[in-house]
Amino acid sequence: RSTSHIAYLKIAEGCNRHCTYCIIPKLRGKQKSRSLEDIVSEARSLISSGVKELILVAQETTAYGSDLSPTVDFAELLKQIADHSDKIWVRVLYGHPESLSESAIETIADRRNICSYFDIPIQHVSSRVLKQMGRNYSRDTLYRLFDKIRSSDPEVALRTTLLVGFPGETDKDFETLLTFVRTICFTHLGVFIYSDMDDLPSHDLSDPVPETVAKERYEQIMAVQAGISLKNNQKQIGRTYQTLVEDRQDDHTFSGRTQFQAPEIDGVTYIHASRLPVSSFTTVRIIGALEYDLIGETV
Repeated sequence: RSTSHIAYLKIAEGCNRHCTYCIIPKLRGKQKSRSLEDIVSEARSLISSGVKELILVAQETTAYGSDLSPTVDFAELLKQIADHSDKIWVRVLYGHPESLSESAIETIADRRNICSYFDIPIQHVSSRVLKQMGRNYSRDTLYRLFDKIRSSDPEVALRTTLLVGFPGETDKDFETLLTFVRTICFTHLGVFIYSDMDDLPSHDLSDPVPETVAKERYEQIMAVQAGISLKNNQKQIGRTYQTLVEDRQDDHTFSGRTQFQAPEIDGVTYIHASRLPVSSFTTVRIIGALEYDLIGETV
């Protein structure tokens, strides 16, 4: 639990994937999902204590329940938590392109208190790089997935994480990734530069990318995303959103978040108001946009 109004609810531990750049399976073992009853019980307790936003997390959240016997559909977990109270938000972080099911997409679209927010780290889209990373999907698969998500809700927020400078990443591979970013226009996007370690399987791969090249690629993607983010935010001007008030900035400004802004990793919404109860929801009209943040006023 990070604040009085936000709680991170871990639903599983470990990971069954074999991504060559990641050491988590070695450290934490295979995925072990908690029982549905145990998670729902904790969720109810947190809601009763005053939590306004429950954030479901795991190494691969969307794979929840696949290791249980009998298996449990992640969508069923979402339903049971969301249906307990319509006065909270439920958010999902750390999804995976291969385990995000149609039932989960439909459930998120059907329930207003589940944030229409998909955090799906894809790392890359070049077939060559994905194969070296141990990621078993393709660029075309990702295009179809994001089309399907946007078909369920055209206003959905899409977040992803990318990894540049991976061993063997060529200029062509990077251009393929950059084109994908420009085409999808993610709501939020984070980029990491590959960091090598002796105990990673990827350590033995050939053709390391020079640090200066990796940094240039990082900066190029972030510059493109800054422009996309600004355009996305400008489209919000004039719209009204339920906003979770989180902090007082000064005598006439508060900060908060809409459903399409996750805590700590996305931007915030600055709210012009002289008095607002913190840790509560309020309706805000968006009147201004920055690259990553929004500016609004109470309605």
